[in-house]
Amino acid sequence: MKVIVPCCGRSTRYPMDVPKWMLPAHDGRPMLALALHGLAVASADIVVTILAEHEARHGVANGIREALGDVRVVRLEEPTASQAETVARTLEILALDEPFLVKDSDNTFRLDDLDRGHNFVCVDSLNHHDLINPRNKSYVQVDHQDVVINIREKVVVSDLFSVGGYFFTSPAAFLAHYERLAASRAPWSQECYISDVIGAMILEGIPFKARRIEGYQDWGTVQDWRRAMLGRKTCFVLLDGYLFERGSRFFRPRFEEAVPRPGAVVAMTNLVEHGHTVIYLSIRPAQLARLTERQIRDAGLPPAQVVYDCPVSAWALLTAPHPTLPFHTCEALELDPDDPHLEAKIRGEA
Repeated sequence: MKVIVPCCGRSTRYPMDVPKWMLPAHDGRPMLALALHGLAVASADIVVTILAEHEARHGVANGIREALGDVRVVRLEEPTASQAETVARTLEILALDEPFLVKDSDNTFRLDDLDRGHNFVCVDSLNHHDLINPRNKSYVQVDHQDVVINIREKVVVSDLFSVGGYFFTSPAAFLAHYERLAASRAPWSQECYISDVIGAMILEGIPFKARRIEGYQDWGTVQDWRRAMLGRKTCFVLLDGYLFERGSRFFRPRFEEAVPRPGAVVAMTNLVEHGHTVIYLSIRPAQLARLTERQIRDAGLPPAQVVYDCPVSAWALLTAPHPTLPFHTCEALELDPDDPHLEAKIRGEA
């Protein structure tokens, strides 16, 4: 079984120079890596289809392998008219004769046990989400056994929408139905969607089931990606005078006597539990690293990197704007560590 990830789109809903699947996530890996991390699949069974122009401009093939491991990269010389065509061309180049899952590159979800021995569409319910744009999804209707009886592109026929995962047991069947649709489609008509191929197969009696997934996140537009990136912050937090009372190397209270501030400790712990990153800054010399790490642990603070020997001065964080980072990249907050609304203010919610 293979997982095919088409990455040949022009990313027209992302106003930047690089394909959206190349955009860096919080850990520096590309969006493509996040799109696949919820699937139980070996890297050797992943196929990523790219455009020759992206390889020439960005050297993406090697980068994809560095991010994902020993994956197969298929290169197309010319852009395709649709995701369905990209999949068809990929199947032809690979001469694939085993089941495959088509996975979108701009979302993520969790799914185990991929090869069930039957065709399926990965779905989720609109009732599970508040920020889903219902106009850019395909929708399925199912019977009492979750057999798909109807699939429509951009038409809300039920609460179940496709999350961009489509499993086919037969590459030959996919190719036959795609080629038939492509041959009969007028030049001025809309693109041929994967859902169109599935609909044609269902009409000929080839069954598909709906598989409900978990953990769905969508980055179909730059607004979605911006929202996801802003959902996690990196907080550079002063140890001395903020998380602990301000200590000194020379006078009391000395660093080893400094006590933690309970409200600030709770706020930092909650931030990390919600997926944010904390980096501690300290005016202490690096020679006190062992003492400091013990104090952090004893105070119940989350373990994190500590930057020592920070000078006593006004601090400024300098960053540069970049089109791949669609948000203001830094801000400075000077907050009372005993403020009862500390955590909400750090998260920008108060």
